[in-house]
Amino acid sequence: MLESENLSNELLYIDSLSFSRGGGSILSGLYLTCAQHEVVGILGRNGSGKSTLMNVIFGRIKADFAFMRCKGIKFEKGYQTGEITYLPQEGFLPRNLLLSEALQFFQIDDVNLLELPLIQENLNRRLSSLSLGMIRLFETLLIIYTKESITLLDEPFVGLSPIYIELIKEHIKLVKHRKGILISDHYFRQVMDLSDRLYLLKDSHLTQVLNEDELVFGGYLNQID
Repeated sequence: MLESENLSNELLYIDSLSFSRGGGSILSGLYLTCAQHEVVGILGRNGSGKSTLMNVIFGRIKADFAFMRCKGIKFEKGYQTGEITYLPQEGFLPRNLLLSEALQFFQIDDVNLLELPLIQENLNRRLSSLSLGMIRLFETLLIIYTKESITLLDEPFVGLSPIYIELIKEHIKLVKHRKGILISDHYFRQVMDLSDRLYLLKDSHLTQVLNEDELVFGGYLNQID
């Protein structure tokens, strides 16, 4: 378990994470870390286990085995640490909420978000009056700006226009000085642009990749276009 390793700079430490379903291995012996100031990207084809990995870390599902530490303290369910927040693929905010109420619920006080014109213009609107893309944008921004030290982002760019994708990227860069971020999305170039380290999840294993050539070699891309 590498118990003697110095983990002082690592907010999230995962070793030997394994998960199977229906007799098939989805995740096998995964090792992963994420430090403060760091964005760690995970790419993989549909069904490769990216969402499963995040759900195990957050505690929505239980691994067959996993040694996980947050700020040096062992945990089984990430949400119980009070240090890990998660953006799932599905929407999670009640549609009858005002945007201002959602900000208050998540105790958002960062002026970088609160003074954003899009936020100011929609403070008193209920989420039910907004488009699905706008709701997804606000949900993603809220999770990015939570005070927890580790943020898990599962498909944050889905359903967003290019201008909103760039906005999300900008705000991820604004908050990474105070947290570690684990991100997965099929917009692989956006993930590569953000990531300090990048991994490919394939055949239940994680492999670090450095460039698009290695994504082609790993079978994630057919060719570089």
